[in-house]
Amino acid sequence: MIFLIAALVLVGALSIFQLMLLLAVLRRLREHEARFERIAEGGALSGGYDPSVLVGRQVPELAHAASPGDAPRPVGFFSVGCDACHEQAPAFVASAATRGASAVVVGDTPEELVGLLDGVPAVTVGVRSEELAKAVDIQVFPTFLEVDGDGLIVWAGFEPAAVATTS
Repeated sequence: MIFLIAALVLVGALSIFQLMLLLAVLRRLREHEARFERIAEGGALSGGYDPSVLVGRQVPELAHAASPGDAPRPVGFFSVGCDACHEQAPAFVASAATRGASAVVVGDTPEELVGLLDGVPAVTVGVRSEELAKAVDIQVFPTFLEVDGDGLIVWAGFEPAAVATTS
């Protein structure tokens, strides 16, 4: 009889422990779901990241985006796994392609996104694109920049249409 009572207590304790773990996992899933919804809504981690912190940063790797003395040119950073990138790519092309824009596509199998960016004079993919994203310290995709001929970032934001109005 004592073994039966001990077994019931053990099973009860394990059940309570399992229930606590399940509740903890559900709480974490709710937190992640809310975070993914913020990402899907704006294409950005709303956790307070402001791309304007990039303004004033000198990035020599981006100096090819414009000639010294020329007006700043747009540079768009896109990620293959980002739905907002796929949605905003045509708007970037429409607002920036005539100004000698360049696009940087990060991720494996960028063909579909590169297809959406048809009309942008310079599209960088592969290892070089990841190096550029790290050099600029891109935290969120898509991010759009205006870069002068010296590689100085003069504007940064999340809206591709704003690129056309910055210079």
